[in-house]
Amino acid sequence: MMRRPAVLLLLLLLLGLGPAVPAAAQAPVLWTVDPAHSRLGFLFEQSGSRYEGRFARWTAEIAFDPGDLAHSTVAVVINLASADTGSDQRDELLRSASLFDVADYPEGRFLADEIAATGADRYEARGQLTLRDVTRDVVLPFSLTIADGRASASGRLGIRRLDYGVGQGQWHDTGMVGDAVTIVFELVATRAE
Repeated sequence: MMRRPAVLLLLLLLLGLGPAVPAAAQAPVLWTVDPAHSRLGFLFEQSGSRYEGRFARWTAEIAFDPGDLAHSTVAVVINLASADTGSDQRDELLRSASLFDVADYPEGRFLADEIAATGADRYEARGQLTLRDVTRDVVLPFSLTIADGRASASGRLGIRRLDYGVGQGQWHDTGMVGDAVTIVFELVATRAE
C-alpha cells in the first residue's frame, strides 16, 4: 500500500504540477541526398588556365534543423578515385602517389559538428577536412533554403592543396598546378522518413 506522500507526489506529477522533468533532446531532422541533382566538385588552375573537376562518388550524412543548430551535423565521405576533370591523363595523375595517392588514402572526409547561422538562409559549418591523412580545421560557408521537405544548399571552400600534402616530388612546385583549390558543392536533399 502506497504511503500518503507518495500518492500525493504521483498525483502532482500526473497533473503536471510536480517538479520539472527535463524532456529528452530531440534529434535534428535527417536528410537524404538526391545524387541526381547534387554535385561535389573542385576548381583548380593548371598552366595558367582554370579547370573544373567533380567527384562521381561521395556520400553525405546530414542531421540539420535550423531551430536546433547545436545538434546539427554533417559528414561527407569522398571517393577520391572518382575524380573526373574531363581528361583521362589528368585524372590518372590525380589518383597517383604524387597527388591524391588513392592507393594509400582512398577517401577524403569532411566532418562538421558546429553549424552557425550567419544571415538569412546563410550558415557556416565548422569542422575538419581530411585528405592524405592530414586533417585541418576549416569553415565552410553555405546557403540553404528549405521548402516542403526539400532542401537546396550550395557553397564553396578555398583550400591550399599543399597544406594536405597533395603535391609530392615535382608536383610540389606550384608553377604547373596552382596551390589554391576551391571545393564547390550544390546539394539537394529530402527529409528522411
